[in-house]
Amino acid sequence: MKNDFKLSDLPKRNIYEVPDKYFDRLPAQIMERTAGAGYSPAPWYAAAWKPLKLAMAPLVLLLVAGIVYFSQLRQEKEEPGVVLATVGDEAIMDYLSTYAVLESSDFADMTTLSNPEMTAEFLNVSSTAAEEELEYYRLDTIDY
Repeated sequence: MKNDFKLSDLPKRNIYEVPDKYFDRLPAQIMERTAGAGYSPAPWYAAAWKPLKLAMAPLVLLLVAGIVYFSQLRQEKEEPGVVLATVGDEAIMDYLSTYAVLESSDFADMTTLSNPEMTAEFLNVSSTAAEEELEYYRLDTIDY
């Protein structure tokens, strides 16, 4: 099937035809439609709608931010107590002896760490060095 055609072979006609006396009747038709509509006042809420829309956007944003903040706050309060309760006393002692400056009296309340070698490990002093230090100071002559 061959569809070759030339534009010059197409019939020429005006595609923009207007009905007879269309522009003569147009103003009368417009006047009839607008006069019949009449004036109706806007409802009372139409005047308040624009400021209400303007105020609702920040309020909704503030509400969402508050909900997120308080839900995160509640989650943060519950977790540290649970996590800290699962840590053993020995792990706490290892952490404190490594990262904190403490004295042996700080560990006196820990009954699970009543190992006598704990003090030597905590002070990082050998038993011979401790004996030499005690011999240097005569404890029987010092008045308390």
